[in-house]
Amino acid sequence: MKNTHQHYLVEVSLRGATGRLPLGLMNVRQALELPDVPTLDYSHPNPARAAEGVILTRQELQGLSCVR
Repeated sequence: MKNTHQHYLVEVSLRGATGRLPLGLMNVRQALELPDVPTLDYSHPNPARAAEGVILTRQELQGLSCVR
């Protein structure tokens, strides 16, 4: 079963001592194919929630996407 969240764009950023450094935009599937780095953050795949500034962890993003 495919979830439409897979096709949404997310911003991937690296969390550091001076804040978040944006790394790029990609769809959810591509974002989850990145190595599992604990300091990576992901914007919410729902555009309205992303506009509110909602940031997710990899595990939260994976839970929304049905991609395992």
